[in-house]
Amino acid sequence: MVQLKKRIHKLIDRIDSLERVRKLYIFLLIFSIASLLVILNYSYISTFKDVKVLYAQYTKDRIIDIKKDFLRDSVNNMINNIEQTQVEIMEVNRNRINRATKVIEEYYRSEKEDFLEKVIDYFDTGTIKEAFDIFILDRSTDKILYQNNIGHMEDTRDVYDYIDDLKKKAITYNEDDYGKYYIFYGVTKDYIKHATTESIKKRIHSDSFENDAYIWINEIVNYDGGDNYAIRLIHPNLKDTEGTYLSTKTQDIEGNYPYLTELNGIKENGEIYFTYFFKKKTRDEVAEKLTYAKLYKEYNWIIAMGVYFDDIQPYIDEISEDGDKAISKMTALVGVLSLGLILIGILIVLILEHWYYQNSNKELREKLNIDELTKAFNRRAATKKLQETFYLFKRYNNVFAVVIFDIDDFKKINDSYGHDVGDRVLRNLVEIINKSTRKTDFLCRWGGEEFLLICEGLKEEHLDSFTDKILRDIENFEYEDQGEKYHITISIGASYFNKDDEDFSSVVKRADMALYKSKKEGKNRATLDI
Repeated sequence: MVQLKKRIHKLIDRIDSLERVRKLYIFLLIFSIASLLVILNYSYISTFKDVKVLYAQYTKDRIIDIKKDFLRDSVNNMINNIEQTQVEIMEVNRNRINRATKVIEEYYRSEKEDFLEKVIDYFDTGTIKEAFDIFILDRSTDKILYQNNIGHMEDTRDVYDYIDDLKKKAITYNEDDYGKYYIFYGVTKDYIKHATTESIKKRIHSDSFENDAYIWINEIVNYDGGDNYAIRLIHPNLKDTEGTYLSTKTQDIEGNYPYLTELNGIKENGEIYFTYFFKKKTRDEVAEKLTYAKLYKEYNWIIAMGVYFDDIQPYIDEISEDGDKAISKMTALVGVLSLGLILIGILIVLILEHWYYQNSNKELREKLNIDELTKAFNRRAATKKLQETFYLFKRYNNVFAVVIFDIDDFKKINDSYGHDVGDRVLRNLVEIINKSTRKTDFLCRWGGEEFLLICEGLKEEHLDSFTDKILRDIENFEYEDQGEKYHITISIGASYFNKDDEDFSSVVKRADMALYKSKKEGKNRATLDI
């Protein structure tokens, strides 16, 4: 009996030992799992923080790239506007010269007794006197009877040499003899530049951009730099200082030399991106600014536009705040759930990360790809679409028709009814084209009153009926302005990719040549160039 009791006690002690071992094993297992979860949690949080920092930096870099594209496109658009303004001013003054010739000839036919007085009175009118260089000479005595906008001739100089100089300075002019009177009148490059400057100044002063952005123009006087190397020509942020001289020795609050940096970049590449500190337009605050500047060589103008970096920072702060919230949430989940839930959490973070990227860039991408006036796609979007369609043609031999069209005699609409009516016509044209085409067709504003249409799957045998419908729809639409009704027409050029094309520009050139042929052959028609 005693032996039995001893054996029972030993067995109980062994069972107690095994239970203690089992409890210890369970404790160690729980401790190991908890430790593993803590380690995984810490490792994951650290990794997530690194990802957040890297993503924030990537997002910042991406936003800056988009801003750079915006700055470059805005400056290039301003240069296009300058060139278009020059053409318009030239055309206006050619018409003035033609009208002046007719008026003077009429005076000579009907008002010979007071012919000279009539001519001088005509030239003394405001717009003509401002624009024209005028010179009237009595050939019988070589006496100068009238001058306007011209430096007086030296007494020792031959009058006919002086007239030759006037002709060289004029970009367009007319001259003729009326009895004993020799009359010269013309417009110089200097006047065209002056008129262009005034027109562009009004445009820049009235333009409005978000976040204190604006365009400005400086005119280089001395490419070697130094004091008085340039003139501040147009600056909507500092209108009172327009016309003052600039120096490459000027520093910002951080000791940078922005004008020197800009000038060196312009001389080396004709354009430059650079940063410096400058006062904001609407607040007395100095902040770091990203600027793009480009040289317009004809006038020695530096055309520039900038955006402030602190306008970019809110995007980064928002991403950081969202990242911190996600870290807290994932920490709580990892502490309670298993390793599998951690992996699910990583997937959620990746999805959120993708969502952040899409939503952060969506609005900027849309603004960069849509023409503000007509709401059609812009040239940037068209170029990308042409690249895609050319790839599909080369890879799969897909059929694409590329159609270019513009409004016939659009300048007459602007001249007759004003640019507001012209803008309304452009918007209406896009609405009509969208109704006349398929949802799969891609319409963009190629430039000015010129549009480009990409039609996937439109075969050559169906092209005539397709373009005829567009021509009819455009021609049949009736416009009305101040009680006057009118119609517009368009001319169309079209082409298709072919196997010899090396890139999409070839089909655009063919379509453009076809458009030119439509114009030449009477307008309001479509031409195909294979």
